[in-house]
Amino acid sequence: MKRLSMFFFLMISLVHCSFSQGEFIERGKSGIGGGAGFSANREMNGKTLYAGYSYKGFLDVNLTYWKANGGKVQDGVLSPSITYYLVKQEDAKEAPTLGVSIGYSRYKSKATTKTEVQDTVGIGWHWYERTEETTVSAVKLGMSACHRTGYWKAFFFQPMIGAGVLMASSGWEFTLRGGVAIGSRIRGGPLLILTPSIERQSGVMAFVLTFGVVS
Repeated sequence: MKRLSMFFFLMISLVHCSFSQGEFIERGKSGIGGGAGFSANREMNGKTLYAGYSYKGFLDVNLTYWKANGGKVQDGVLSPSITYYLVKQEDAKEAPTLGVSIGYSRYKSKATTKTEVQDTVGIGWHWYERTEETTVSAVKLGMSACHRTGYWKAFFFQPMIGAGVLMASSGWEFTLRGGVAIGSRIRGGPLLILTPSIERQSGVMAFVLTFGVVS
């Protein structure tokens, strides 16, 4: 169970921790985005860096780098993803921004197990340690919805929800997430966005905090 939760938490971090800058760019305008994120559950935590480009506000291409603090995945992991926006908030009155995405990741996981075995003469016992390395490839399909609901002084608030299906050689699983993006554009500069969110998969809850810049 611990190994499965680690795997699913990794994929949540790779795909969801990197927001798509197109959620904050109007249709017809292109822009770039980047930032960093932190995610944690009851077993481990990880840090994320991401960068992306939005073409005309309806097609995003993103690249995420994720590194765990502890756990079985020791090396950093790169994950590309693409998001296409079916509907933008400005398309119709009260319409949410709806996006569909696909992401891919391939990485190696190392697990060490210890087994107590009897020695050859049968009068004693000793521990046998074995390290197993597994290569995992996974694809995630997701859908997200967000809507800018209100303003307070120089800040805007944009609630968001998302769901996805994660497919790998070990099986598939559903993911759910929800959060609120808080953003502000200071003195005509780039848009600064802070997004706290909660995500759940395979019975494991994770807290995710991202900070992004969109220009």
